[in-house]
Amino acid sequence: MASRAGYRPEGSDGSDHWHRESIAWQYKISSINKGRLRLALFLHIMIGLLMFVRLLPGITGAFGFTVVSLRRLDLPHPRPWEYAWLVSLIAAVIGWRSTPQNNSFLLKQFLLGLVVFGIVPIFFAFFDLKKDIVLYLQERKYTYEMFGFPAVLLWFAFLLIALQVHLFSVYFSYILLGSWKPRVTDKLKAR
Repeated sequence: MASRAGYRPEGSDGSDHWHRESIAWQYKISSINKGRLRLALFLHIMIGLLMFVRLLPGITGAFGFTVVSLRRLDLPHPRPWEYAWLVSLIAAVIGWRSTPQNNSFLLKQFLLGLVVFGIVPIFFAFFDLKKDIVLYLQERKYTYEMFGFPAVLLWFAFLLIALQVHLFSVYFSYILLGSWKPRVTDKLKAR
């Protein structure tokens, strides 16, 4: 290596950088997608907290408590898919914990929990709300109201956002699993 004003080897004008060391592609991919997955998990946790606040009157009622300030909100009774979806927050925490040390086992557990407790309840909810959304779109009639809006529209918006967040999480996790997989060289394959 030459200093700024010192000798430079003949034939080296600095354009031969292509042969120098660079970061392997799997580390670049891992770094980029870890950040993306963490953002998706952060959004998952934020909408999960909104769902928890929405379910709080039902949860306190299930344990026999009556909180007057929660009763004033006059929210519709929780549906079973909402409770099932709320369990997906545990999967989000597991996914968050998998990223610092590239833990493939935890990431696979996250994917399983996300599909079972995140994506399946969303599809069940779309099926459950099908009649309500059709009734609202055709006749502008609705059964429940939340915060001055038709509840079916708020549920539908929540489901679309949650489904997008979950699908992005699955995609980023799949890419991370591929980049965290140990590499096997051709010499080892030949044995």
